[in-house]
Amino acid sequence: MGQTETPSREQIMQRIQVALVEFGVESDHLRPEASLEELDIDSLDLFELGQILHQDFGIEVEAQDFDEVETLGEAQEAMLRHLK
Repeated sequence: MGQTETPSREQIMQRIQVALVEFGVESDHLRPEASLEELDIDSLDLFELGQILHQDFGIEVEAQDFDEVETLGEAQEAMLRHLK
């Protein structure tokens, strides 16, 4: 089997945004500086996002990656750190 191509930051960011819209977050609220509280994103949502990224891209995200995350941008960066 051939090696799968590493997803780009843009592909991952787009997938995160699609997932959040599916979770019920309005797309016009998806700004990096938006707080997770403002977007009504909780730890379960972050866990689900991690699972989606694992399924779609093979990215391993751990719950503790989000321990000090307060904004959408910080959450995205926490997930992007796992790109290989």
